[in-house]
Amino acid sequence: MGNPTMFESVSRYLMTSNRFTETLFEWSQPLKASVVIGANQNVAAELNLDYIRAHDIQITRRAGGGGAVYVDSGNLTYAFVDTDDGTNYLNFKKYATPIINVLKKLGVHAALSGRNDLTVDGKKFPGMAAFKIGNRFYCGGTLMVDVDLDAADKALKPPTSKLAAKGVKSVHSRVTNLRPYFNEEYRHISIKEIINMILQEVFETTDLQAIPTYVMQASDWQAVNQITNQDYQTDSWTMGKQYHDDYFHANHYDGVGNIEISFSVNDGIVSHAKIFGDFNQAAGNLKEIQTNITGVPFNQKSLEEAFSNSHLTDNIGQVTPTQMAELMLDSAYQDNFREK
Repeated sequence: MGNPTMFESVSRYLMTSNRFTETLFEWSQPLKASVVIGANQNVAAELNLDYIRAHDIQITRRAGGGGAVYVDSGNLTYAFVDTDDGTNYLNFKKYATPIINVLKKLGVHAALSGRNDLTVDGKKFPGMAAFKIGNRFYCGGTLMVDVDLDAADKALKPPTSKLAAKGVKSVHSRVTNLRPYFNEEYRHISIKEIINMILQEVFETTDLQAIPTYVMQASDWQAVNQITNQDYQTDSWTMGKQYHDDYFHANHYDGVGNIEISFSVNDGIVSHAKIFGDFNQAAGNLKEIQTNITGVPFNQKSLEEAFSNSHLTDNIGQVTPTQMAELMLDSAYQDNFREK
C-alpha cells in the first residue's frame, strides 16, 4: 500500500467489512510524495497548490479529522482498526503508547502533546487522526523518519492562527524527522526494521512469525477498489468546493484544533457560511451548524442563539456558542490565506 488513497480505502474496508471484528494493525510506506488533508480542511487555505502541481505531488483527503501532512518514501503511515468500547475512540494515548515505546527504545524522547500531536523537543513528527463508522474506527498517524522537510514546508501553508498557536512561523520550524534523534546504534536502521519493532511491541512478542496475519484476497481488493473509486477519487471529495465569501476567519482552540469559517454578510444578515478545520470530529454534522447560522442577524446575541441550537460538542468539539460567535464577529480572526 504505497499510496495514501489506497491506505485510506483499505482502512475503511477493514472498518466496515463484517469479516473483521478484532483489533487490527496496518501500515504503509508511500512510494511517492503526497499530501494528506483532513476531512474538513480547506485545500486552498492549507496547501500551496502551485508548488504541489509543479512537483506532481498527489493530494489525498482522509475520512478522518486532523491536519494536513506531507508524506514521501521517508515516512511510515500506520493505523489501528478497533471496536468502540466507550473508552477507546479518540483515545490517542492508548494507540500512541506502543509507538512511543518503540521510539524510546530507538533513543527518541517522544511524547504525546496536546490532543493528538507526537513530539520530540517540542517538534511534531507529526500527529494522529481518527475516524469512526458505526462502532468500528481507525486511529493512526505517520512517523517522519527521512521526509524531505524543505518540500513539506513548501507544500503546506497552514492558517496563520495555527502557526501562532504553536509559537512558530513555518511548517519547517514545527516539524522534524526522527532519525537525528536515534541512538548511534540505530542511526542507520531501515523503515522496515522500525515496522518490525512496532509489530513486536503491539503484539507483545519477539517472534514475528507468531503474529496473526491476514492476507488480502482478490475479493477484498475488489471491495477496496470500489471504495476508492466511489469515495476517494473524485475532485468534489479531494479538492472540495471553493467559496468566494467576504470573510475567512480562523482560530486555534486548545483541545479542539483549528476552526475556520468562510462566510458572507448582506444587509446585516449572514447570507452564506461554510466551516472548515482540523478538529477530530470528522463525522460531525457541519451542515446543521451552517444552516442554523445562515439567515440570522450578524450580531452576538443572534449568532450565539443559532450556535446554541447547533450541537457544537457533537459536531465540532468542546467549543462554546460565545466563542463561535466571536470567531465570526471579531475582525482580528481574519485570515487572508489567498494572499499567502
